[in-house]
Amino acid sequence: MRKRVLVADDEPLTAEMLTLMLTFRGYEVVCARDGREALRVARELKPDIILMDVLMPGMEGDEVTRALRADAECPPVVLFSSGDEADIGWQEAGADVFLQKPIDLVRLPDLLDRLLGQPPDSPRDARRARIA
Repeated sequence: MRKRVLVADDEPLTAEMLTLMLTFRGYEVVCARDGREALRVARELKPDIILMDVLMPGMEGDEVTRALRADAECPPVVLFSSGDEADIGWQEAGADVFLQKPIDLVRLPDLLDRLLGQPPDSPRDARRARIA
């Protein structure tokens, strides 16, 4: 069964790029364009993992993360931003990982696989995961 990823970003180009890459890697991807939509979609569709921008309209990613952590079941959350990590309260919000933009699309699938406890898709991926 394919794992479902919620990609939440108000920048269409970033969301599209992440969606294409994750779909190619075998994930089912659902998108949200702002924080309130991300919270609604996460609660309705129960994704396996959330990949979310910090700075979004409506609710910021760290606020969404706090709200989801208050729920009984919350999947791993990866927050990302072009802002400086020291200025982002990602750990206090309960996120599992913070990524600095631009996101390294080569390493992202391996990170998601590790957070989901999945083995890599192929022997070649397994070698790369051990090296990383």
